[in-house]
Amino acid sequence: MSTSEHGLVFENRKSYLNSVYPLVKLAWVFVVAIGLFIYRSPISGAVMFLTILLVAMIAGKIPFQQILGSGKIIFGLGLLLMFFHFFVDPGNVVFKLGPLHITDNGLLQGPIFFFRLSVVVLASFILIWTTDTRDLMVSLTKAGVPYRGAFAVFLAMRFLPLIQKEVDAVKAAHSIRGKPTNSKFGHRFKLWRRYIFTILINGLRKAETTATSLECRAFGCFPTRTYVKDVHYKPLDLILLLVTILISGGLIVAERVL
Repeated sequence: MSTSEHGLVFENRKSYLNSVYPLVKLAWVFVVAIGLFIYRSPISGAVMFLTILLVAMIAGKIPFQQILGSGKIIFGLGLLLMFFHFFVDPGNVVFKLGPLHITDNGLLQGPIFFFRLSVVVLASFILIWTTDTRDLMVSLTKAGVPYRGAFAVFLAMRFLPLIQKEVDAVKAAHSIRGKPTNSKFGHRFKLWRRYIFTILINGLRKAETTATSLECRAFGCFPTRTYVKDVHYKPLDLILLLVTILISGGLIVAERVL
């Protein structure tokens, strides 16, 4: 698939990350997330953020414009979360902005929460961009997950870009009819309610169509299932996971020692 229209879709690039076994990449995301919740310094979060960014652009051959375009909302929410902790965390006041006080502990905790959100979401995006959902489903069944559960994961990841497409189509239709970008806040709020209702109805229709298709194909009648395309694990796939564990463990040790 092409990523020209929607950010959260798989694209079959000739990169190292695309060839890594899906479960290894899934474990890699969990390792990154666990490390972010253990770090006590924003420096460690910044180092991991730069590491994940380099992994995406070098090992995954993902353009920086695509990363920025898909993650700008998440990065914006991370910034809001950081500023929120600046003012609400207890500690010694270092700066006053009217009735609001910025504390020393807030200046420490704010960037930590920013990197927690941004890095975990970025790693999840990399998993989506470089992993074919069919390969992930097959690898889950090989790991012992019932194929019904693995297929539920497949549907969740498959429907994500479809929902994005529905959002874009509804927004374009409303923009042509009423120019909501130049309207007042109250009118735009009503339009967003219509967006949600339309997307919800279309999503229910797609779910009903999918359920009918599964029933016509006798999905779930047999205890096992075969696949046309198989996925194979390679020892070199562990390089990504092992390097990330070493970097994360080194940051944790450095925090405790320094």
